[in-house]
Amino acid sequence: MAWYNTVEFYVVAGSLAAAVVALSALPSRRGAAVLHMAAGQLSAGSPDDKPELEVSVNSRRRLHIVRRGLQGITDVGAASLALNLTGFDAAIEERLTPARGGEPCHTAEFIFDCFGPERYHFSYNSETTGLFAAFTLPLREGIRTTRPLREM
Repeated sequence: MAWYNTVEFYVVAGSLAAAVVALSALPSRRGAAVLHMAAGQLSAGSPDDKPELEVSVNSRRRLHIVRRGLQGITDVGAASLALNLTGFDAAIEERLTPARGGEPCHTAEFIFDCFGPERYHFSYNSETTGLFAAFTLPLREGIRTTRPLREM
Protein backbone atom coordinates (compact mmCIF):
# COMPACT_ATOMS: atom_id res chain seq x y z
CA MET A 1 0.00 0.00 0.00
CA ALA A 2 2.96 2.27 -0.22
CA TRP A 3 2.11 3.07 -3.83
CA TYR A 4 -0.62 5.49 -2.58
CA ASN A 5 2.15 7.83 -1.49
CA THR A 6 4.05 7.82 -4.79
CA VAL A 7 4.20 10.76 -7.18
CA GLU A 8 3.11 8.54 -10.10
CA PHE A 9 -0.16 7.65 -8.38
CA TYR A 10 -1.10 11.29 -7.86
CA VAL A 11 -0.15 12.21 -11.44
CA VAL A 12 -2.39 9.45 -12.84
CA ALA A 13 -5.25 10.30 -10.43
CA GLY A 14 -5.03 14.00 -11.29
CA SER A 15 -5.02 13.24 -15.03
CA LEU A 16 -8.11 11.04 -14.70
CA ALA A 17 -9.94 13.72 -12.71
CA ALA A 18 -9.07 16.35 -15.32
CA ALA A 19 -10.34 14.05 -18.11
CA VAL A 20 -13.67 13.52 -16.31
CA VAL A 21 -14.13 17.27 -15.83
CA ALA A 22 -13.24 17.95 -19.48
CA LEU A 23 -15.72 15.34 -20.78
CA SER A 24 -18.53 16.63 -18.60
CA ALA A 25 -17.96 20.20 -19.86
CA LEU A 26 -18.33 19.27 -23.55
CA PRO A 27 -21.39 20.77 -25.29
CA SER A 28 -24.21 18.62 -26.64
CA ARG A 29 -23.48 17.06 -30.04
CA ARG A 30 -27.07 17.45 -31.27
CA GLY A 31 -26.37 20.71 -33.07
CA ALA A 32 -28.44 23.83 -33.44
CA ALA A 33 -32.18 23.69 -33.97
CA VAL A 34 -33.23 24.87 -37.42
CA LEU A 35 -36.82 25.72 -38.35
CA HIS A 36 -38.08 24.90 -41.87
CA MET A 37 -41.53 25.76 -43.20
CA ALA A 38 -43.50 24.16 -46.03
CA ALA A 39 -46.81 25.23 -47.52
CA GLY A 40 -49.15 22.42 -48.44
CA GLN A 41 -50.75 21.76 -51.79
CA LEU A 42 -54.40 21.00 -51.00
CA SER A 43 -56.49 18.60 -53.08
CA ALA A 44 -59.87 16.92 -52.85
CA GLY A 45 -58.70 13.33 -52.41
CA SER A 46 -61.14 10.72 -51.14
CA PRO A 47 -63.57 11.59 -48.35
CA ASP A 48 -63.22 8.03 -47.02
CA ASP A 49 -59.50 8.36 -46.26
CA LYS A 50 -58.48 7.71 -42.68
CA PRO A 51 -56.09 10.20 -41.02
CA GLU A 52 -52.60 9.06 -42.02
CA LEU A 53 -49.23 10.16 -43.33
CA GLU A 54 -47.61 8.79 -46.44
CA VAL A 55 -43.89 9.62 -46.37
CA SER A 56 -41.52 8.97 -49.26
CA VAL A 57 -38.05 10.03 -50.41
CA ASN A 58 -37.40 10.77 -54.08
CA SER A 59 -34.17 10.38 -56.07
CA ARG A 60 -32.97 13.88 -55.07
CA ARG A 61 -33.43 13.02 -51.37
CA ARG A 62 -36.42 15.27 -50.95
CA LEU A 63 -38.90 14.24 -48.29
CA HIS A 64 -42.44 14.12 -49.65
CA ILE A 65 -45.23 14.04 -47.03
CA VAL A 66 -48.86 13.42 -47.97
CA ARG A 67 -51.35 14.08 -45.18
CA ARG A 68 -54.63 12.28 -45.81
CA GLY A 69 -57.90 12.40 -43.90
CA LEU A 70 -58.56 16.11 -43.52
CA GLN A 71 -62.30 15.52 -43.97
CA GLY A 72 -62.99 15.95 -40.26
CA ILE A 73 -61.91 19.58 -40.49
CA THR A 74 -64.45 21.94 -41.99
CA ASP A 75 -63.27 24.32 -44.68
CA VAL A 76 -59.49 24.02 -44.66
CA GLY A 77 -58.15 27.05 -46.51
CA ALA A 78 -54.43 26.44 -46.07
CA ALA A 79 -52.15 23.84 -44.53
CA SER A 80 -48.51 24.24 -43.60
CA LEU A 81 -45.88 22.32 -41.68
CA ALA A 82 -43.27 23.73 -39.33
CA LEU A 83 -40.27 21.38 -39.14
CA ASN A 84 -37.92 21.88 -36.19
CA LEU A 85 -34.76 19.95 -37.06
CA THR A 86 -32.32 19.34 -34.19
CA GLY A 87 -29.55 16.94 -35.13
CA PHE A 88 -31.38 13.80 -36.30
CA ASP A 89 -34.63 14.62 -34.49
CA ALA A 90 -37.37 16.17 -36.63
CA ALA A 91 -40.42 17.60 -34.85
CA ILE A 92 -43.19 18.48 -37.30
CA GLU A 93 -46.09 20.72 -36.28
CA GLU A 94 -49.14 20.82 -38.56
CA ARG A 95 -50.87 24.18 -38.96
CA LEU A 96 -54.32 24.39 -40.53
CA THR A 97 -56.05 27.64 -41.45
CA PRO A 98 -59.84 27.71 -41.91
CA ALA A 99 -61.48 29.24 -44.99
CA ARG A 100 -64.95 30.43 -45.83
CA GLY A 101 -66.62 28.42 -48.54
CA GLY A 102 -64.69 26.77 -51.33
CA GLU A 103 -64.25 23.12 -52.16
CA PRO A 104 -63.65 20.54 -49.42
CA CYS A 105 -60.04 19.38 -49.04
CA HIS A 106 -59.09 15.90 -47.92
CA THR A 107 -55.37 15.75 -48.76
CA ALA A 108 -52.36 18.04 -48.31
CA GLU A 109 -48.90 17.46 -49.84
CA PHE A 110 -45.61 18.88 -48.54
CA ILE A 111 -41.98 18.70 -49.73
CA PHE A 112 -38.85 19.28 -47.62
CA ASP A 113 -35.35 19.61 -49.06
CA CYS A 114 -33.20 19.88 -45.94
CA PHE A 115 -32.15 16.34 -45.01
CA GLY A 116 -28.91 14.43 -45.34
CA PRO A 117 -28.55 10.68 -45.93
CA GLU A 118 -29.08 9.69 -42.28
CA ARG A 119 -31.66 8.00 -40.08
CA TYR A 120 -34.07 10.56 -38.60
CA HIS A 121 -36.55 10.32 -35.74
CA PHE A 122 -39.81 12.05 -36.68
CA SER A 123 -42.66 13.25 -34.50
CA TYR A 124 -45.72 14.68 -36.23
CA ASN A 125 -48.20 16.67 -34.18
CA SER A 126 -51.48 18.29 -35.22
CA GLU A 127 -52.79 20.38 -32.36
CA THR A 128 -55.86 21.39 -34.39
CA THR A 129 -57.07 17.81 -34.83
CA GLY A 130 -55.47 16.28 -31.72
CA LEU A 131 -53.60 13.66 -33.77
CA PHE A 132 -49.95 12.59 -33.76
CA ALA A 133 -47.52 10.06 -35.22
CA ALA A 134 -43.94 9.09 -34.41
CA PHE A 135 -41.56 7.02 -36.53
CA THR A 136 -37.96 6.53 -37.61
CA LEU A 137 -37.02 6.86 -41.27
CA PRO A 138 -33.70 6.39 -43.08
CA LEU A 139 -33.46 9.11 -45.75
CA ARG A 140 -32.55 7.02 -48.79
CA GLU A 141 -34.10 7.29 -52.21
CA GLY A 142 -37.07 5.02 -52.81
CA ILE A 143 -38.06 4.74 -49.14
CA ARG A 144 -41.85 4.88 -48.68
CA THR A 145 -43.93 4.32 -45.57
CA THR A 146 -47.46 4.98 -44.33
CA ARG A 147 -48.22 5.82 -40.70
CA PRO A 148 -51.66 6.24 -39.15
CA LEU A 149 -52.33 9.36 -37.12
CA ARG A 150 -53.50 8.55 -33.60
CA GLU A 151 -55.31 10.56 -30.98
CA MET A 152 -53.20 12.12 -28.25
